[in-house]
Amino acid sequence: MTRPRRTYLIDFRTQGPFIVKIASVWTGGILLLGLLLYFLADEELGRSFYSVHLRIRNTWRILLPAVAVSGGISFLLTIGATVWLSIRESHRLGGPVFKFTRLFRELESGSFESGFAFRKGDLLVPLGESYRAALAANRDRIAVVRDLSRKAEASLANARIAMSARSLPPEEIALLDTAADLVASVRKELQSFHLGSN
Repeated sequence: MTRPRRTYLIDFRTQGPFIVKIASVWTGGILLLGLLLYFLADEELGRSFYSVHLRIRNTWRILLPAVAVSGGISFLLTIGATVWLSIRESHRLGGPVFKFTRLFRELESGSFESGFAFRKGDLLVPLGESYRAALAANRDRIAVVRDLSRKAEASLANARIAMSARSLPPEEIALLDTAADLVASVRKELQSFHLGSN
């Protein structure tokens, strides 16, 4: 038995900006680390230039403070910017996900109302518009079926009245009554949908 291969695709329209932002933060952190390391090491070596020949075997003692300070500053700033960016971007995604969860619960209960909006800058706006279009299309279809069920019920009631004037066998009248009951049940089920307005 072969296992299906997992493929991870990137949707550059939605994921691209986030990836670019994270890459920019980390590139900035690396550049900051390099600049701080260069300036702090240069300053430390300049101060220790005259006595460096006495401590040539202990170069790490000269560079350790510069490396530790520049690495610490760069690490803290990069991690801080990454956390801030992640929180900001997750809110842009979390809001629509919360909204879609609520919308699908409403759809489960039979509501086809499409009165929802996204905040400026939210992600998944195209998905929301597709959802809105799907609701509108299915709302229109259900409205048409509702109308047809009302007409079918009225037509069957008229046929029942017309047939009762004739002397039909009881089993044929029972068939008409069964069909009328089924159409009434369909109409009742269709009434459980909340179509709202366009």
